[in-house]
Amino acid sequence: MSNDQRKVVAGAIAATVFSLAFFEIVFRLTDIGPTPPGGIETSWRLEYALRCDVFAALCLLAGVGKIANRRFFSPDAIAGGPSPSIEIDLRYLQNTLEQLVLAIVAHLALVTIVAPESIRAVAVLVMLFVIGRVTFWIGYHRSGSARAFGFATTFYPTVAVYAYVVSRIVS
Repeated sequence: MSNDQRKVVAGAIAATVFSLAFFEIVFRLTDIGPTPPGGIETSWRLEYALRCDVFAALCLLAGVGKIANRRFFSPDAIAGGPSPSIEIDLRYLQNTLEQLVLAIVAHLALVTIVAPESIRAVAVLVMLFVIGRVTFWIGYHRSGSARAFGFATTFYPTVAVYAYVVSRIVS
């Protein structure tokens, strides 16, 4: 394994441990007691997930805004010329779009099958998503391998939700 590959593996392992600990701690700390009115109805559940996912979508909005800002203030980039920083931001934007679509579908599906008192899991997952995107973006500007923690913090919780949802649908 190359040094960069070892860094990626270390980042992915660190992200997995962080994500599990973060989810467990924050989920327990946010025990809000009784289910809010309407918490059992599907429409309320979907509304809750979409409201939470607005914060995840802000990561995409930030990427679009940052690229526009970089292009405006760079004489070469405003004409569409190459820029290493913009190239990284474009990759961030593409990956964030991909991750966001997967996360939103997972969150919408999750709220339809969990117990009412567990719906808040989506808010915790969105927090992880935002942390993951921020650390991915910062890491990517440092080096390619430094983005691993952020990628895994965004992706692995979504994979876990898909696994959970599919297992519940199948059983």
